[in-house]
Amino acid sequence: QLRSPCELLLMYKVELHISFISLGLPIFIGVMGYLIYFKFLKSIRIETLFNQYFNASKQSFYWVQFTRVIAFICMAILPLAFLKVSNIEFWGLTYKWTSSDSKFTIILALILIPLGALNAKGKWHLTQYPQVRMTRWNKVEYITNLLSWGLYLLGYEFLFRGVLFLGLIPFTGLYTAIGINTALYAFAHLYKGKKETIGSIPLGIVLCYITWKMGTIWTAFAIHWIMASNNFIWSHYYNSKTPNTFKQLD
Repeated sequence: QLRSPCELLLMYKVELHISFISLGLPIFIGVMGYLIYFKFLKSIRIETLFNQYFNASKQSFYWVQFTRVIAFICMAILPLAFLKVSNIEFWGLTYKWTSSDSKFTIILALILIPLGALNAKGKWHLTQYPQVRMTRWNKVEYITNLLSWGLYLLGYEFLFRGVLFLGLIPFTGLYTAIGINTALYAFAHLYKGKKETIGSIPLGIVLCYITWKMGTIWTAFAIHWIMASNNFIWSHYYNSKTPNTFKQLD
C-alpha cells in the first residue's frame, strides 16, 4: 500500500523524534549524574558543615573520602536506579575479564606508572595533588585513600565509559560516540586547569578505544585506578617533608 507524502513525512518525524530521545537519554543521565556530584563537591556550605565534626588536621581526609562516596552514588547508583525504575532497554553493566584485558592493563601500566612518577615531581602538580592534605598518615588512612579512589573511579568509569560511551554507540556509531565522550570528559576536567584538560583528551580517546574493544568498562577502570593510585603514592612522597610520614597505629 502506497503512503501519501504527508504520511511518509509524519513517519519520518516520529522516527527522528524517537532517535533524538534515544540519543539524549544517555547524555541526560550522564550529565545530570556528574552535575549533581560536582554541585555537592563545590558546595562550601556543605563542606563547612561536614568539617565541623572532625579535627582540623583530619578534615581534608574525611571530606575527600566522603565526596568519593557521594560521587559513586551520583555517577553509578542513581543512574542505575533511574534505568531500573524507568524500565528502559539500555546498555547494561556486565562483568568479564579476559587475557586481552590483562594485556591492555599491563602494557599501559608499564607506560603510565613511570610517566606518572616523573609528572608528580612538578611544582604545579604538587599544588593540586595529593587531594588529601595531611602531614601525618597512618597505614589505615593510606590504604583507605587508595580504596576510595577505586570506588570513585568505578562510578566515574561506569558513567563516562559506560553510560556516556557504550550507551551512545548504538545511537551514534563508534566515532561520534568517541567524539561526544571525549568532549564531555575534557569538559569534566576544566576545573582542574588547562594542563589536565588537554591531557584528558588523548587519555579519553585511548580509554574509549579499549572499552569498545573489550565491550566492558573494566579495563578502563583498572587502568584509571592504577594511574590514580600511582599519582597519589608519588605526590604524597614528594610532598612529604620527612622520609616516613606514617605513625604507629594504636
